[in-house]
Amino acid sequence: MADCEQLRQHYEAHALGALEGEERVELDAHLARGCPVCTAEMERARWLVAQLAYLAPEAEPSGRLRRKLLEAVGGQRALERRAWIPAWAWAGAVALVLLTVFSVREARRVQGELAALQEQVRAAREQNRALESDRQLYQRALAILSAAGTREVALKPGQAPLPEVHAYWNAELGLVVSGHHIPTPAADRAWQLWVVPKKGKPISAGIFRPGTEGQVLFLPQLEARMADAAALAISEEPAAGSPQPTTTPLWVGPVS
Repeated sequence: MADCEQLRQHYEAHALGALEGEERVELDAHLARGCPVCTAEMERARWLVAQLAYLAPEAEPSGRLRRKLLEAVGGQRALERRAWIPAWAWAGAVALVLLTVFSVREARRVQGELAALQEQVRAAREQNRALESDRQLYQRALAILSAAGTREVALKPGQAPLPEVHAYWNAELGLVVSGHHIPTPAADRAWQLWVVPKKGKPISAGIFRPGTEGQVLFLPQLEARMADAAALAISEEPAAGSPQPTTTPLWVGPVS
């Protein structure tokens, strides 16, 4: 441990490459013997030297570090080595740090703007898909409404405050259900359309919910033959629909 204490003052100078002569030979020999204390301290000194460019607040090294170095290498020789890290090196290190910080911030800003732009593009695509779906829905509905042979079915409400719902059926093109100012059921409920055959149980034609202003334009996928239907009915059911009506239909219209 006596050797370690004597050599302690030379760690930083050795890490800087400024230690010469007998002191360097002695310290190298001591480290070669595998001293755990000095080996660990030398690793610390090397790390400290590697971080100098980031730790120094000014172009010149700190007074404390300069004094330690001067004491280690001794007197005039140390003064001759005063410029061991020139001012331009410190300035360059500071500039590099500032450039790195700016680059990271700029990259993050660009990434944020790119993410926002991608979200806008995604939203625009979703809106375009919704508009295209609506356009196709309106075209199909218009084709049924304007086709020869289309028959209208008026579904009368079972309760006076409810408005009428109208269905338009074409044997070749299908069925359209439309209405205005239709109330919106609870979030876990929906309106379900039923084809009531002349014989047998009602057959589901799908579920629907009104739009934000109570408008309904619904084109169900029919599994039943409308030619065999006695009536159309609408009941309130769970949001996912029911295999058979669980409530009394609120709208019913005979298919003549």
